[in-house]
Amino acid sequence: MSIAITPAIRPLQQEQPPSVQNIRLAAPALGQPVASPPRSHRAPSQSSRSSIAPFPTFNSQQLDQQLQRYLRFVAQSGSPDILIVGSSRALQGIDPIVLQQTLAQRGYPKLKIFNFGVNGATAQLVDLIVRKLLAPDQLPRLLLWADGVRAFNSGRADITYNRAIASPGYQLLAAGIRPVLMPPLLQREPLCIALPLQRSTRDALSPPKSFNVVPSFAPAYQQHLWCWEPLRALSQPEALVKPEQRIVDVQETTGFQPLSNQFKPDEYFQRYPKVQGAYDGDYRDFTLNGKQTQALNNVVMFAKARQISIVFVNLPLTQIYLDETRTANEQQFRTYLQQFARSQSLTVHDLSQRWLYQNAYFTDPSHLNRHGAAAVATQLGKKLTLPSAQP
Repeated sequence: MSIAITPAIRPLQQEQPPSVQNIRLAAPALGQPVASPPRSHRAPSQSSRSSIAPFPTFNSQQLDQQLQRYLRFVAQSGSPDILIVGSSRALQGIDPIVLQQTLAQRGYPKLKIFNFGVNGATAQLVDLIVRKLLAPDQLPRLLLWADGVRAFNSGRADITYNRAIASPGYQLLAAGIRPVLMPPLLQREPLCIALPLQRSTRDALSPPKSFNVVPSFAPAYQQHLWCWEPLRALSQPEALVKPEQRIVDVQETTGFQPLSNQFKPDEYFQRYPKVQGAYDGDYRDFTLNGKQTQALNNVVMFAKARQISIVFVNLPLTQIYLDETRTANEQQFRTYLQQFARSQSLTVHDLSQRWLYQNAYFTDPSHLNRHGAAAVATQLGKKLTLPSAQP
């Protein structure tokens, strides 16, 4: 079960165009909240909700949701000490709470840790998130990049990244407008923000059809006014909340997706085909030289320039996953990481061979469940050293 908290863009009523004075749009800072418009100009009622358009997306529901979770985390707690990034293997593979507890035992108390894993993330998508999507004051002290060889194969089709850079959300990002935090769950009044776009920027953007452009309020500007309706609180007592709801709560607060099911090969391969590495699209045209390596370089150089420590974790796999093709590619990747670590002073923790036969730690041949995620977090918690904090 998952809960998608989706904001909405609602077109303003057209009887009386709003003025600069009544919604305070006199040269607002980009992405800053403005006063709710007068009731005569508020979002349409329930009866007209068919006109609601989605918030500008990065063409990945999970990326959109993880971003909003992270923005809420930063708004409530400040930038994290540790930010975990990577694909679904990272999302399911490192438990922030266990990592926090293990580090606390070593003398690092009350660390703030968030898991920003995204399904399908490659090095290019991590590069996009770290260098472009997050603002400087949202960056961590330590970047914990957890993944494996297929995220660095420059020959594969990079579907999630390609969708992201073709998205309406990316168009705004390219214009210098970062996503904003959605309003609090219990806010009583609708919240509106105004994003002024200078004409030169507006022409370059070619806003998608989902945007509602209201009339210009000043000669140099056209305004996007985005409004969200407040969400109602859940009325269920804690005792009645289902276990899967508690999993959602963990993900909402830490980003981490804990899964409980265990990989049982006989049962698993009755339900899913056993795809050999030679026919796996993630290993197609395998090469570790190209766009993904450039993205890794980008992130490492970016982190160094901002004095952000960066650690890479090669996550565990099952023995059954490592057929002849994948074993050869995995060995190339391990050598690649060692060489990159020496040339770029990158810290690497290679756990890929750590639990090859421990199927109870996995939910499928290459993804950890919550038990494996806790084991990885415990191992890392015993080794990580945070900058500017001595135990």
